[in-house]
Amino acid sequence: MRKDIMNMFRSKRLALLLAAGIGVAACAPVTVLNGITPSSSFDKTKNVVFGDGERDTLDIYRAEDPKAGAPVLMFVHGGSWDSGSKDMYKFLAEGFTREGYDIVLPNYRLYPEATFPNFLEDNAAAVAYTAKEFAGRPIVLMGHSAGAYNVLMLGLRDEFLAMEGVELCTSVAGIVSLAAPTGIVPLESERLIQIFPERFEGEDAALNNVSNPMPPLFLGHGESDTTVYPENSKALAEKVVARGGQATVEVYPGQSHTDVVKVLSRHFDGGTTLKADIVTFIDGLPKSGNFCR
Repeated sequence: MRKDIMNMFRSKRLALLLAAGIGVAACAPVTVLNGITPSSSFDKTKNVVFGDGERDTLDIYRAEDPKAGAPVLMFVHGGSWDSGSKDMYKFLAEGFTREGYDIVLPNYRLYPEATFPNFLEDNAAAVAYTAKEFAGRPIVLMGHSAGAYNVLMLGLRDEFLAMEGVELCTSVAGIVSLAAPTGIVPLESERLIQIFPERFEGEDAALNNVSNPMPPLFLGHGESDTTVYPENSKALAEKVVARGGQATVEVYPGQSHTDVVKVLSRHFDGGTTLKADIVTFIDGLPKSGNFCR
């Protein structure tokens, strides 16, 4: 009981510290979280070049105690396609290497340098590098927000991976999407319309690309997400299942748009079942063969 109480107070102090950091700078909470995250569960290789662009670099976190037969994970960061960095997610990488998974975190081109589909092309190139680096092992694509949209589109439209020499259905075992915008409403922001001229009303919307076989999906969304509403994930899952594909959608009470990433840290993963659900999904995926349905 005493240990539980101490852990509760530690969690509250950390939450307050992260909240206080928001007033200092947007990245301050993540800096604090990464600063208190240990590095004992992984061996990190930083800024590996996978393409010709300035942001075409990735970090590889190899688990110190790897899980036998596990796929390699690739996590794509969010940031509205105009911000964000792989460097922000040590806490997430540690959360999964601690479970025995190797994980790759790539950067990709951002607006205004990039518009649709440039960031998908960069992510596909990162998948191709990962497939070569971890030859013979299936890949699970993961992403949050804009990054979740990116990995969904790689699964829904196999031409991006094909252009990099990667066969979707034999290389990607599954896709984990966290708080992805899928196109339930047209885009209205001037900046987003510049990034997506079709305003999520054409082939740029995930919901408008549910026609081909694809790997199994896990779509996690916070019930309290007012940035990207949970209906985005629900609508996509319904269309995938109606087509004959495999999609699981889970909506988590009390979780916001950023909470669904925060809880992948060792310091917050007891607050919801999301991380455990992701691990269960990954461990239940087939190890080889044709992953698409």
